[in-house]
Formats: sequence, structure tokens, C-alpha cells
Amino acid sequence: MRKIDRYSLLCISVSLIILLTLFINPGEPQDRNIIGTAYEIKTTQNGFTFSFDDADGKTIKCFNKTEPAEFGIYVIKGTFSDDGSMLFVNSMQRIHHNEF
Repeated sequence: MRKIDRYSLLCISVSLIILLTLFINPGEPQDRNIIGTAYEIKTTQNGFTFSFDDADGKTIKCFNKTEPAEFGIYVIKGTFSDDGSMLFVNSMQRIHHNEF
């Protein structure tokens, strides 16, 4: 039986670890629908920041270029900042009370 040198074995091992990490742990989806209420709306130079309470009671700090209605109920979709502290809204659709 032929021996494999340790550098070849190391390269094969690292390659397998990288491949397994990509397929087994894809991470959280970055762009997902969230339903909740917008409030504490503040105007910024580039748009609007607001707090958003989702259906689970979690508060999310958001940024959007268009202003939401105070205490309006929305379905928003967006991408979180690298540190997860702010959601940059890509789409925001208001739900009216008669749509429930």
C-alpha cells in the first residue's frame, strides 16, 4: 500500500472541511419576510429609520428610503447589516386591517 505524505493529507482534509461547511451550514437566510408594526420613525439624510416589532415580539431597528406610517402593519423584506444591528429594507408592503 502506498503512503500519503502529510501535506497531501492536510490539503485533502482542509478541502473536505470547506466543502462540508458550505453544504451543511448554509447559515440564516439573509432576505426573508417579516410581519410587524413600524413605530418611532425618524428622518435621516438618506431615508428613514424606525423600530419594527415582529409577530414574535422581537424589536428590529430598520432603515428604508420611504417613510412608513406610524403604527402601520407591514410585511417587510430585507438584509441585515454585517453586525446584525439593522435591517435594510428592500421591500415594504402595508397590510390594512380589512386584509386580515
